[in-house]
Amino acid sequence: MIGHVLMHRDIMDWEWYQSPQVSRLYFHLILKANFKDKMWQGHLVKRGQLITSNNHLAANLGLSVQSIRTALSKLKETGYIKIKTTNRFTLITVVNYDEYQTAKSKNNKPINRQTTERQQSKNKQSTTTKEGNKEKKVNKEKIEVRLKNFKKLVFEHSQYDLKILNSFYDYWSELNRSKTKMRCEKDDFFNVGKRLEKWKLNERQNSLSISNNKTASNR
Repeated sequence: MIGHVLMHRDIMDWEWYQSPQVSRLYFHLILKANFKDKMWQGHLVKRGQLITSNNHLAANLGLSVQSIRTALSKLKETGYIKIKTTNRFTLITVVNYDEYQTAKSKNNKPINRQTTERQQSKNKQSTTTKEGNKEKKVNKEKIEVRLKNFKKLVFEHSQYDLKILNSFYDYWSELNRSKTKMRCEKDDFFNVGKRLEKWKLNERQNSLSISNNKTASNR
């Protein structure tokens, strides 16, 4: 893995800095989190997120699985990460990743989520427009690439009829009004294979319904 992350001396004032296992795990999550949005096995893993498991984290850090669970729980309860678990993996989001992983940031001490939400509420009116415009600019630069990658991912499932693949892609690649996000990106988890199977079943049911209606009308 190439690249770097930002680390400011203010990190020493962080509440978990002197907790070896919690701070070590948190630094590891920052190092492993995506620097930019990526697709992984049909799932969109956004900037500041990573897909992992307790066993994988324990092996990486040389800690017990129980120690990992405890450290994750502390980070989650104090608002520094979000955790979403499936039967296959765990998606971890580093809260406020952009706040301290940008070159313009004055410090990168982890920000408590509750404190941040109160501050954001005070500054919402003055900052929303500026941040929204910045996000739109970044997303517009990426949207063509994301559309291309999503189409490639869909059409890799060549076991399905082209009609199904085309209708599936046309529906889920539809952009929002600002042309910055596809319909499929509104969900935290989007498994193309499973969605295609359901799409195929729905198409078949619709076809049977139309056929039955025509038969009834010809009697």
